[in-house]
Amino acid sequence: MSSAPLPQTSATVPPLPHARELDLEGLEEALRRGPARRPRELALSLAAALYRHGALTRDEVAAKTPLGRERLAAVESAVRLGPLLELERRVPSQADGGARLVFSVSRLGGKEAVEAVAIARRDDLTLCLSSQAGCALGCVFCATGLLGFRANLTAGEIVEQHAWAVRTAGHRVTDVVFMGMGEPLLNYDAVIAAAYRLTRAEGPQISCRKIVISTVGIAPRIRQYAREGHPFQLFFSITSAIPEKRARLMPIEARYPLPELREAIDEFVRSRRRNRYATLQYVTIPGENMGPEDVAALGEFTRGLKCIVNVIPYNAVIDRFRPPTWREVSDFTRSLRAIQVPVKVRYSSGKSVAAGCGQLAADLIAAGAPSGHMTAPPGIFSDLHG
Repeated sequence: MSSAPLPQTSATVPPLPHARELDLEGLEEALRRGPARRPRELALSLAAALYRHGALTRDEVAAKTPLGRERLAAVESAVRLGPLLELERRVPSQADGGARLVFSVSRLGGKEAVEAVAIARRDDLTLCLSSQAGCALGCVFCATGLLGFRANLTAGEIVEQHAWAVRTAGHRVTDVVFMGMGEPLLNYDAVIAAAYRLTRAEGPQISCRKIVISTVGIAPRIRQYAREGHPFQLFFSITSAIPEKRARLMPIEARYPLPELREAIDEFVRSRRRNRYATLQYVTIPGENMGPEDVAALGEFTRGLKCIVNVIPYNAVIDRFRPPTWREVSDFTRSLRAIQVPVKVRYSSGKSVAAGCGQLAADLIAAGAPSGHMTAPPGIFSDLHG
């Protein structure tokens, strides 16, 4: 009696890594496994095309590198080329030159939107990057939080936002802030990898001093960051130093309460070799966190801490809150003199096209761009009531 033949199975071949998901060392390692000659030289050329020149397609890689047909074929036998994101639209602000970039993520079937903001200031271009599609933390004043969490972005997807921003703005990015969609420290490895890639000599060469990572206060990751000694600045979202108020506005307070956050911030400040100041971000919302009790609580939180309070006037997202007038912001910042810490007011570029702080993804929640926010930074116009 003969036995039936076993079914034929084919070995699963792992997909090639995408070139944009690899740094210089990763590109060299991938090319060494293929037929490419002089892999180090080839990796340098490929990294420069991807990260310095922003090449997105196979043809652009070929145009930005001295690769002949044979060497390009060797590259394609080791890594995949092509964009990771698709630019759905660019929404410019005529008011201040900011622009919101809306992408779909190819890896997610194009079903998830990710947004970045390009902020032009004379010869400088600041890029506000997203680290996640959506956000799980549910801060009630933030449009992205209303979406809920969708997915972490890869390092390559984060860095590719830079390539698109340079392409659409027409000049070099000088500053990067991880303040877009998502909580960066909940996508820690990808964010740190992307930040370093933006500083590399074969890449955009952005100074590490010009890269800021913003967090709502993921205390264990703040401590990890401090231990590892990364050179980028961390900003900390406080918004209220009264635990009950903060828990209502920022649910993360229940997980990592203010005393634990303060200890983590202290550890971060002690770890710094230079610029040993913490920047505390405070979204001002009338009737919520701008009273004398809020000032007193913030003074207690900052006691003994070298810090700067970065006041961010709430930008319209939902009808639940009203944006402050400039008079209210001015009165609040004046009251902060009592706690004797430096205070700055951040002007959010692109508010009229839902590109301001807290507004990313607002047009996915409600039709039309939000309105009612302040339209001018303090000191630019004399009317403090608009």
